[in-house]
Amino acid sequence: MKTLLTLVAASLLATAAQAVTWNAVAGAPDPGPAPGETMLVTFDSPLPSGFALTGNYGLRTGLAPSIAAPPSGDTTQFFYVSSALGTGIATLATPNLRSVSFNWGSVDSYNRVDVLGAGGVTLLSLGGASLPLSNGNQFIATTNPRVFFTAGNNEVITGLRFQATGVAFEIDNIAGAGVPEPASWALMVAGFGLIGYALRRREKTALAHVIA
Repeated sequence: MKTLLTLVAASLLATAAQAVTWNAVAGAPDPGPAPGETMLVTFDSPLPSGFALTGNYGLRTGLAPSIAAPPSGDTTQFFYVSSALGTGIATLATPNLRSVSFNWGSVDSYNRVDVLGAGGVTLLSLGGASLPLSNGNQFIATTNPRVFFTAGNNEVITGLRFQATGVAFEIDNIAGAGVPEPASWALMVAGFGLIGYALRRREKTALAHVIA
């Protein structure tokens, strides 16, 4: 048991960095956040504290042919970047996150999202062509997925950079999970210490009973 506790504690305190991982779940409509994530940005109201948008982007509701189309089933305001809007690049800065996800509408091969880490470094770049289908269909599940990104050990996600070199890259309903505060980590490690202490006392008590 002590060996198991040691391995768990070592895993929690590991400092070796690992790459951001991602996966996609078919939408139309949006399947929603992963367990443990909360909705962070819906684009229907001002950005929450700690979030900031920069670059060239648009906000719309409903279909605008040849401009932007909402993720399938989305009737609220959504965000998009487009080659018709300046650089076609916009960045959403976030507080430190452990994971982040969003509903990606009508995936096109010319769409790209960069997952940013501490200091603005790019942790992962994902192009639309890497998803199962990227033909821009506005209605089917495969091209309207929710895409999930999870930071590796010793990494935090600090933002997302969106780029379109064609008509549009549309997203909505950004969700995520924050990084535990240092105090929470300290309590967790202290908890493991108390468990280990209790187990050692139990072993000593059992040994004393055997000897007696």
